[in-house]
Amino acid sequence: MKKFLTVCLAAGTLVASALGFSACGGGNTLVVYTEAGFAPFEYLSEGKIVGVDVDIMNQVGEKLGREVVFENVNFDVIVDAVSEGKLTNVGAAGLSITEERKEKVDFSIPYYTASLYVIYKTDGTMAPEIGESTAENGSVIYWDSLAGMSIGVQGGTTADIFLSDEIGEDWGALYETGASKTPYTSLSVAVNDIGLNTNVVIIDELPAKTLVANNDGLSCLPLYYKGETVDEDEAAVDEYAIAVTPGQDELLAAINEVLEGLINDVDADGNNGIQRLVMQHLDLASGN
Repeated sequence: MKKFLTVCLAAGTLVASALGFSACGGGNTLVVYTEAGFAPFEYLSEGKIVGVDVDIMNQVGEKLGREVVFENVNFDVIVDAVSEGKLTNVGAAGLSITEERKEKVDFSIPYYTASLYVIYKTDGTMAPEIGESTAENGSVIYWDSLAGMSIGVQGGTTADIFLSDEIGEDWGALYETGASKTPYTSLSVAVNDIGLNTNVVIIDELPAKTLVANNDGLSCLPLYYKGETVDEDEAAVDEYAIAVTPGQDELLAAINEVLEGLINDVDADGNNGIQRLVMQHLDLASGN
């Protein structure tokens, strides 16, 4: 789930196209576009871009014998930049697979399934009603409980896409309910506006939990579609994959090989390589 080109941070080194690199991999360099505000998948630590997607792409670089350079850009330019293939051939940024994006880029195999979460003020300021789903799901927030609310999202994310449909389509849970969408270029700015100019922010589960863990004034719960019975309730979910410029078959194959290796590397606790990376970076991003 990210934006005109901003300052580009390359794993701790400032990279400019004027240095003579072709940003889509001139010489032996593989440039990867990301947006370092989406922990644990990509975030800044001591000025360096780190995270699950960074670790994955570094393994791809090793497989191909290429230096990987990460550029921190606005999320909502990543897919178009990868599609064009001039500045970069890879987007690794917690990107969700959508039909619209599939028309522009090739996607790797999915490597993570994410649930959408709602972040709200713990003290109830401008907060939505909390519902109870099945015993297994526990407390949730239903789409229709956001009726009439101002809802923040990070522009270009899957939450943005989901919310646009729910508000703008006549089948949507928030159609003609008075609900409105407020897009932000930065997730942190969006979260800081909760209880002021917006009621809530919708974002993926792990970034939501990381933000809440670092802010005592915030809480979060999963976002659900309400069924006719609680057993028919359905979570709002999406799948992450890595975006590649069409025609970059060798690169795509290498990414898929790395992902398959991680997914199939299951430890004694039943966690695969991706899940272990997620847990590692959740701890690091939370300061534990």
